[in-house]
Amino acid sequence: MPLVWRLSRPQYAAQLDGKGNRLRGARWNSPGHGVVYTSFNLSLAVLESLAQLAPPMRARLPVMTAVRIEIPDEAAREEITRDQLEGLADEQAVLRCRQIGDAWLRTGKSLSLDVPSVIVPQERNMLLNPAHALMDRVKIVSTEPFHFDSRLASPPA
Repeated sequence: MPLVWRLSRPQYAAQLDGKGNRLRGARWNSPGHGVVYTSFNLSLAVLESLAQLAPPMRARLPVMTAVRIEIPDEAAREEITRDQLEGLADEQAVLRCRQIGDAWLRTGKSLSLDVPSVIVPQERNMLLNPAHALMDRVKIVSTEPFHFDSRLASPPA
């Protein structure tokens, strides 16, 4: 069974419903569509989470929870390659990613969508569709506190 990682605020660590980004949207989903964002490596999940922190939070990095998640083997997966996003300017890329993610969610054919990381293009993130029928087979296998290294903190403005 594939294992993926998610970095979360402690109060949301047990939730795999995509509620937070359903409200505001994210790179691969528009507002109104929930997605659970995970990474194949904890280190990438850390970088992705750090990039999402608002600047004031970067001065005092919050304590997070590292969540290890197991995906059922029988779950269908789709994949987006780096080549499919090549040559798009940043604003075009965000719009294209949201179109792809929203279309993937609407079809409901697969539990997960493997996508390239924008931060580390050679690595991959896995999006989970919380409305998919197999989502109840997705299991949190471990959680543990995660503290960002203080060298990653931005100096106060």
